[in-house]
Amino acid sequence: MLPLYTRAEMRAVDRAASERYGIPSASLMESAGARATDFIVQRYRDLRDVVIVGGEGQNGGDGWVVARHLHARGIRARCVLIGSPDKVRGDARPNFDALAKLGIDVSSTLKLDGATLIVDALFGTGLARALEGAHAEVVQRINDSDVAVCALDLPSGIDADSGQILGAAVRADVTVTFAGYKRGLFQFPGVEHAGALHVVGIGAPVPDSDVAVIETHDVATCLPRLSRDAHKGSRGHVLVIAGSQGKTGAALLSAIGAMRAGAGLVTIAADRETQPVLEHKVLEVMTAQFSDAASILKLVEGKGAAVLGPGFGITEARKQLARELARHLPVPSVLDADALTALGGDLEQLRNAVAPRVLTPHPGEASRLLGRSTAAVQADRYGAVRELAERSGQVVVLKGAHTVIGSPGGSIRVCAAGTPALGVAGTGDVLSGVMGALNVSLSPLSAAWASVQIHALAGEIAATSDRGLLAHEVADAIPRALERARDRAREPA
Repeated sequence: MLPLYTRAEMRAVDRAASERYGIPSASLMESAGARATDFIVQRYRDLRDVVIVGGEGQNGGDGWVVARHLHARGIRARCVLIGSPDKVRGDARPNFDALAKLGIDVSSTLKLDGATLIVDALFGTGLARALEGAHAEVVQRINDSDVAVCALDLPSGIDADSGQILGAAVRADVTVTFAGYKRGLFQFPGVEHAGALHVVGIGAPVPDSDVAVIETHDVATCLPRLSRDAHKGSRGHVLVIAGSQGKTGAALLSAIGAMRAGAGLVTIAADRETQPVLEHKVLEVMTAQFSDAASILKLVEGKGAAVLGPGFGITEARKQLARELARHLPVPSVLDADALTALGGDLEQLRNAVAPRVLTPHPGEASRLLGRSTAAVQADRYGAVRELAERSGQVVVLKGAHTVIGSPGGSIRVCAAGTPALGVAGTGDVLSGVMGALNVSLSPLSAAWASVQIHALAGEIAATSDRGLLAHEVADAIPRALERARDRAREPA
């Protein structure tokens, strides 16, 4: 997995380099700029005229180092300072002063005629206010140009922690980020502004983080191949408590997801009216009737995991039943869709659940669970998933583009795989089934992040466009997603 960092953590890296290891801060800037230049020269083959746009701060200093190294390689570098030369401070100062001594053009006006690349060095991780005035105007001019853009550390205007736009933000083709990936680079809209990502070291140690991006090969490490003598009984039996009149498809998709992900047996538990309808639709999956909570608790005996909620219904009787089951199901259980609606804002009741739970809200469901707007949830997805996990005492999967998975212990995982084609009815039901199957043998957190990654990869494999994907096609692609993960694990490091 790839660790992700906040602005505060990156500042701590800089402080530790100086205070603990005795590495001058000027050396860190030099390393960052030099290594960024190496990447830029390798990435862009036609570098005749590079415009470096910098600010008064340390990110500008990184840009001035890049300009100096480009100049030393015989590549024309033109520097534009947005701000006052008198306000350039710290390690940026000597690097800025060196530009004129080396004969490198320095201007206060952005001119892009003849430019083959723009290097964005306006603001880095330290930005915490909205861009306005001259800075916003320059950002707009960069975005309106047809010149390729490489951002240093972060696209200027993107919040390092959340990925939100601070007034205005540069749209980069590539972002060279320093020391480690920033959290904001892996959430929207930051993802769209960052382009391709590349991390370069700065010559100082970087600690691990409890927030990380899942890599495809991680799935293979987490989910080993079955033994040759595996059978349906050893692979786990999942009970899917789902479906109601008009919503039988949700139950079926969840069950198929569980089977495709490796469950040996799956039973759908449905009420007396719905079970006969399902019985006419299933092939590999079994069905059973329930009448109340006691009958469901009887059905779950001997099962390895459960899924509760897809298409379950939201009448008052169903909500009460879902709340009771959410607390008392004696096996690891996935709570999805209508089961989350039944919880309302009372997440604390899950702290007394008799077995582990994994909650899988989409942003709208998360907003109801937290009692805030969907926009507020989306503006800080890391914070939202952390609060949901802490309040419930359970693992939480906040679905959406770049799904965020959090545990009550503070660990967070991010899935960067997937496709917009997954944004269609039923794909969430498939995911809950996959998670149910993996819950049989893995810890709740591992089951959650591995399921999300497998599901996203299956979407990529099944989709032939950015639309038109059907949920059952995602389920059918799960075995190929597993093989893709294993293929990646076999590739040399």
